[in-house]
Amino acid sequence: MYLNLKNDESFLYEKIYKALKEKIINGDIMAYDKLPSIRNLSKDINVSVNTIKKAYYKLEEEGYVEAEDKSGFYVKKIDDLIVLDKRENFKESDYIKVYKYDFGISGVDYENFPYKIMQKYMKEAIDKKDIKILDKGSFKGYKPLRAAISTYLKSARNIDISYSNIIISSSTEHLFTLVKMLLNDQSLYAFENPGYAFGNKFFTFDLENPIPLDMDKDGVRIDKISDFKSICVFVTPFHQFPMGTVMSIQRRVELLNWASKSENRYIIEDDYDCEFKFRGFPIESLKSMDKNSDVIYFGSFSKLLAPSLRISYMVLPDKLLKKYEENFKDLSNTVSNFLQKALASFIESGEFEKHINRMKNIYYKKFELIVRKIGEINEIKFISKPNSLILPIEIDESVDIGKFMSLLEKNSIRIIPLSRFLFNKKSSLDCFFILGFANLSEKEIIEGFEIIKDIISKSKKNRI
Repeated sequence: MYLNLKNDESFLYEKIYKALKEKIINGDIMAYDKLPSIRNLSKDINVSVNTIKKAYYKLEEEGYVEAEDKSGFYVKKIDDLIVLDKRENFKESDYIKVYKYDFGISGVDYENFPYKIMQKYMKEAIDKKDIKILDKGSFKGYKPLRAAISTYLKSARNIDISYSNIIISSSTEHLFTLVKMLLNDQSLYAFENPGYAFGNKFFTFDLENPIPLDMDKDGVRIDKISDFKSICVFVTPFHQFPMGTVMSIQRRVELLNWASKSENRYIIEDDYDCEFKFRGFPIESLKSMDKNSDVIYFGSFSKLLAPSLRISYMVLPDKLLKKYEENFKDLSNTVSNFLQKALASFIESGEFEKHINRMKNIYYKKFELIVRKIGEINEIKFISKPNSLILPIEIDESVDIGKFMSLLEKNSIRIIPLSRFLFNKKSSLDCFFILGFANLSEKEIIEGFEIIKDIISKSKKNRI
């Protein structure tokens, strides 16, 4: 028998096995046919008897052939696999366009990441004396990191909470999934509109009726959900994303009082950029005002250090914590123990606080620069008072927005339409955008806005 053996790096018996399997699948060797004897095939292709035996035994093990005593190996009857054409006109692509001037909302100042310090703590995290670091780890996360976060929250946000209430995860999205599993099946979910959840389909794709909540100058309005008993509201009170609104003290009290009136009402507070407020004093967090354990607090290190760290955390109220401990003990934590240990050391050493203070100064210089550059363009104004790493802006109606966006793309400039974060994407807010600047250098900001100024001029509706 002739066998077409592949010229690859696999073992010889595997090559023979693959060649015979291919003949069986293609019908060159029919069902119930007898294979050549081991001795004869070994002579035909000039290999050892043991090699042929291994190939035959592998075919037998996988069910292609069966051995009959004192007779040999016979091909088994195998039904054809039914193949239905369910292909859709979908082309998967990992391509992500890189912009020369990316005023997007993600990213940090990569030049000023504390590389050497983090390298030190990463190296120290891999310690033969600490054999526990090789284990699966706690379903809540690395205990020293949770303790360090607890201390940090008390100092930075006046949130006095035990480390046992803190759960470490790889992302806000994963934390939200855990919350949905903890709440009852009848729970509804409401989100700020516009808001981050409506720009990230992960939050709402499995929700039958996500509830959009309108915004006003005091923050999110809750009159629409005043009568719902089992509901969770996702808010960004410190610096509403993307409008930049700071939730007033009166609205925060209203929200907390509303939640306290039913045991199945919860508030998720996403405190995503509380460290980088450039004007005025930090406002009190909802969690620090929470006297009835109705607030689930979300925090992340994506803006503080780098998105690639993939370390977020939440603070669970006692009632939900008990349910989490009872049901999720077998859950594997989604963040490496090594990374959690390194971050814990970074915080405990005081280097984390130094890094935040340094980044505040760096970002503030960029913030002042971008505010000044926007002030030089009459056709651009701020929607709300600028005060953070993300700035909401409005383009004057004298500008042709379609042409403006086309020229931005042509000049490799990225800014994000605010409409992306609306519940109803067809809303007439095409002239509203949000700008980020953390990942850009001062030189890039200046160059980018010189181009934007020129694009604005070329996009005027009455331009001849």
